[in-house]
Amino acid sequence: MNLKILVEYLPGLLFCLITGVIINYIFNSFEIKVIDTLVSGLVIGIIIKNLKFIPKLSHLDKGAKFTGKYILEFSVMLMGASIFLPDLVENGLNLFFMIIVGITGSMIISYLVGYKFLNLDKKLATLVGVGNSICGNSAVAVVAPVIGATSTQIGAAIGISAILGASQIILLPLLAPALGLGDYEYGIVAGMSVYAVAQVVAASSIVSPMSANVATVVKLTRVILLAPLVVILRFFYKTNNSKDDKKTNILKSILKFLPWFIVGFIILSVLRSTETISASVGQDIRSIAKFLFILSMIAIGISVDLKELIKVGPKVVITILSIIFFMIALGTISSNFVY
Repeated sequence: MNLKILVEYLPGLLFCLITGVIINYIFNSFEIKVIDTLVSGLVIGIIIKNLKFIPKLSHLDKGAKFTGKYILEFSVMLMGASIFLPDLVENGLNLFFMIIVGITGSMIISYLVGYKFLNLDKKLATLVGVGNSICGNSAVAVVAPVIGATSTQIGAAIGISAILGASQIILLPLLAPALGLGDYEYGIVAGMSVYAVAQVVAASSIVSPMSANVATVVKLTRVILLAPLVVILRFFYKTNNSKDDKKTNILKSILKFLPWFIVGFIILSVLRSTETISASVGQDIRSIAKFLFILSMIAIGISVDLKELIKVGPKVVITILSIIFFMIALGTISSNFVY
């Protein structure tokens, strides 16, 4: 029986692993910065699924589903090892408060514009909000299993956000002279509004080293805030789905809201914050998590229906643009008060 299960799961697992190794090797060898490895994995999976490049694609299904769920959840747990919570207050309370306002406002905008006005699915609107308010693809990948998002929802949130984020690398620096932003102020605007960490560095480095430094600090503070946001979303979605649950055991109740990978995420972030896990070890673990995320994105791409993705595309674009404009406005207005 065990051998039979292994035979059923192995093709999908091996396919995701081999493809992930190839993607990782190409990106490291050629130092590709224009597109993220997670986006590449997702796109490759979607192409394979929808253009039917591989005969008998169904043979990959079980292993791909396992990778898209359990490997993804394990990756989420590992991300906690790189979260240093003291950094939340180190950069100044005014800056921290501005970022809190930005994240909260972005989530509200995503809910109102995406879910209420455009009738996007609530989970997709949540992923769009999280990805564009926190840290891009990784945030979407972390939150997706917490709220029970589908592969198509993950694909839409990551794929469309990544395209619009990449366009900011070219367009955002043009705002600096137009809005009269200095290097420091532009760094705040870039750190607040650009989608992924690599895109933030690219969009800010074009202007100046100071802009890049400021933007990176702002963006990494947003990344750290992923931890409390994950816990809040888990509580919210679990409460929504189980209002009639009878909770008799406190520990059981907590674990219903916090599945194993979130508990692991919190434990690892505490270990990192107390420096039980060193910064270098934390970054090594984050690199492992990032590689496993690539495998998960390939697996998720394999189950994405491109027709469904195209159907929700324009609504997702409008929602993302609403968040970007809000973040740019907030960064521009508040940049004079946070230093």
